[in-house]
Amino acid sequence: MDKSGRCAFFRPCSVLQAYLTTTATFFHFLLMKNTMDFFQTNPTADHPPLHITDEAEACAAVLIACLRANELDSDEDNAAFYTTIKSRNIFLGYDAAALVATAAQYFEQAGSPAALIDAAIGAIREQTRLPLFYHCLDVMLADGIVTPRENEVFHYLKRKFKVEDELAWKALEVMVMKNKL
Repeated sequence: MDKSGRCAFFRPCSVLQAYLTTTATFFHFLLMKNTMDFFQTNPTADHPPLHITDEAEACAAVLIACLRANELDSDEDNAAFYTTIKSRNIFLGYDAAALVATAAQYFEQAGSPAALIDAAIGAIREQTRLPLFYHCLDVMLADGIVTPRENEVFHYLKRKFKVEDELAWKALEVMVMKNKL
């Protein structure tokens, strides 16, 4: 929490603050490791920096970055991710399995969620960014636990997608409530 009583991730909300406070100790060791990994990239002389040009692949890549930010569950456990890939208009006409495989390959090439988001953002139209941001929140919050790395991805996406603070916090609150069911 900061001096004003706000937790670093959420606006003042006693239930959410209590939840984050109780889980903070458990995730402290993850924070130290993942902060260093978040911006790490893997470009080499053989592999130039990644640049994604297809919008559907870019959206899938951003969703993969959010999915891989979860240090607790395996990727296969996230129904929100797979539902989004199979049902959203942006992905119509694409083979879902091939799209996921391509996005996963992009993640390996990029080396970190931040590098993958940077490689993808240029292919994502402005009008697609806010709906994609909402889907990213759904993917990250699907298990009901916000890990330190998911927190970093949330703030990074908010900044990169130019989502206003108030809108981002309201969306976050809605997703937290939605995932309590």
